[in-house]
Amino acid sequence: MTKATCHHKWKMTNLRGGYLVIEGCFHCRQRISQFSQEPVPPIDAYREEAHFWSHLADYQASKFDLTCEKCSKEVRLRDVMAMMLCMRCDPECGVYKAGSRKEDRKSWVYVALCANTSHASGTCVSEAGIRALNEYFNQDLRDPGKKIVVVPCDLRRSVDSCQGVVLADVGLTELY
Repeated sequence: MTKATCHHKWKMTNLRGGYLVIEGCFHCRQRISQFSQEPVPPIDAYREEAHFWSHLADYQASKFDLTCEKCSKEVRLRDVMAMMLCMRCDPECGVYKAGSRKEDRKSWVYVALCANTSHASGTCVSEAGIRALNEYFNQDLRDPGKKIVVVPCDLRRSVDSCQGVVLADVGLTELY
């Protein structure tokens, strides 16, 4: 079976625990995120070119890659800093709408958080990463009406008012 024709059976690999660290620049008001495996999340303020980055928040998080058990295809999720469960706080938000389609009444929405939280560079999580994450989270669901939807964070209406729970323990995904 080739990797292109495989009906993938994903498993988590390269699992790392750490912190999602969010920083903000008071000069341009942009936000960036990074994943840190330090025992204590970094909180230092620093200057980088025209930016003055300072610590805004940190959350325990897990970072991982996906590998197919059948064909050994690997999807490196380098651009995913953490996964967040959407709390459905804003009906005008693209993330909220992604989980609110009539046919997906029992859906939960996860947001794949990238490093460029303000999306000033115009990049977010790769389509291949989003596709593999959707396949992974839905592959073992037993309830045919249940669905997990994974979307990139650039669908969020506002990074400042978005509410969610950052997945710190990969065992949380086994609740479904």
